[in-house]
Amino acid sequence: MRPSRGGGLGDVRLYDTIDSTNDEARRLSEGGETGPLWVRSLEQTKGRGRRGRTWLGQPGNLFTTGLFTLSCGPAEAANLSFVAALAVAEAIDPFVAQGAVSLKWPNDVLIGGKKTSGILLESWQGPYGFHLAVGIGVNVRTSPDGIDQPITCVTDHVLTGAPQVSAEILFEGLRARFHDWFDIWAKLGFAPIAGAWLARASGVGQPIIVRLPHETLEGRFHGLAPSGALQLEQPDGTIHEVTAGDVFFG
Repeated sequence: MRPSRGGGLGDVRLYDTIDSTNDEARRLSEGGETGPLWVRSLEQTKGRGRRGRTWLGQPGNLFTTGLFTLSCGPAEAANLSFVAALAVAEAIDPFVAQGAVSLKWPNDVLIGGKKTSGILLESWQGPYGFHLAVGIGVNVRTSPDGIDQPITCVTDHVLTGAPQVSAEILFEGLRARFHDWFDIWAKLGFAPIAGAWLARASGVGQPIIVRLPHETLEGRFHGLAPSGALQLEQPDGTIHEVTAGDVFFG
């Protein structure tokens, strides 16, 4: 582990290589850390995404987890996946064409319609309260093979004359923006987060397919519920709220 850096945005624990930044955040919480604290590694050997999917950790990409101790419960804490998505999008904005970065429910960041970042929230009750790990992976330099959806990396979209981009630079940008949005969420609730997220969302008003563990739903992406659930407008006009699933554009 490299030395920590302090500041108003929380300490940063930087590693050359690690199994999983989410796992390290949990280990730190079990050792008494309450956050805010960020774990970052130059390489990750056992990263994972939603539903246990592997998130490969090639050097040059960004792997980080924010550790927080919250007074709310899991349902409200889930709002922070939208906070994280906004932070990643705004960190990427200065390097790519205007409007290139969009968001896909529940927690993907896209550039030109292709996935470049994933977010995984994990929570647990510890001796010091309710802990939340906000895991973020960004394809900065390379994109892994064998993924079942279109993917890309930030460097493939950097504009001529744009500032130099790296995992370190993106990390500092997203950390700052995350804490800005976190403060808004803490003071004003989810509504301003939802509004900013929807302004960037892909597929609003368009046909989508939502794959659940035991069924597949089709309809139109109506918006977000106050809880952050996806509102699916079905052919008969009823609104079905989806709390977890995989979204595909129809």
